[in-house]
Amino acid sequence: MTLKLHAFPLSPRGFKALLVAEHLGVPYEFVLCDLGKGDQKTAAYTAVNPNQKMPAIEDGDFKLWESNAIIQYLATKKPGTLLPLDEQARADVARWMFWESTTWDPSVAILAFERVVKGLFGLGGPDPKRVEEGETKFKFAAGILNAHLQGRDYVAGDKLSLADFSLASALTLAEPAQLPLADYPNIQRWGAMMTSLPAWNAVRAMQRPPVAA
Repeated sequence: MTLKLHAFPLSPRGFKALLVAEHLGVPYEFVLCDLGKGDQKTAAYTAVNPNQKMPAIEDGDFKLWESNAIIQYLATKKPGTLLPLDEQARADVARWMFWESTTWDPSVAILAFERVVKGLFGLGGPDPKRVEEGETKFKFAAGILNAHLQGRDYVAGDKLSLADFSLASALTLAEPAQLPLADYPNIQRWGAMMTSLPAWNAVRAMQRPPVAA
């Protein structure tokens, strides 16, 4: 039975799940969860994810939501690839995935909402105060990540891991959200490597503007 992956590719969180599935070559059925049409609020989707958010997966009777949990599950389909078998190395990857959820993603989300989501869904223009708050939070987080990437090719260990995919997915909105990356050369270098992956281009091709309900 083919795994079903419900996602909205324009969202970094949906992009993340699709990106890992594509990179690993895990067979899946893509099910568009069109946020513009309110697909996430339907009874059928709520039965998959009661939070009415995406992404989510169905693997037979097993249902899973939260993007980082999803990519961790996908990685178990290909043991030893993006999730190290060594316990300390695995903990290092997990640390950055948790940091993505608590620090990196929230900072990007503010700028994404103000500069991208509002325009897509006709919610008015950016709120200057919120933009300022988002840029402050982003610069704090970016400073940490940029310093960590000094002299490193990857976020955790010496090869690609879920940490790279979890964090880099936000860069799909780097241009439209106007993420202030100019002062962070290490993030730019690492980001260029991630965006050059064949899987990245495959998921970018899946992106489409939402259709209003």
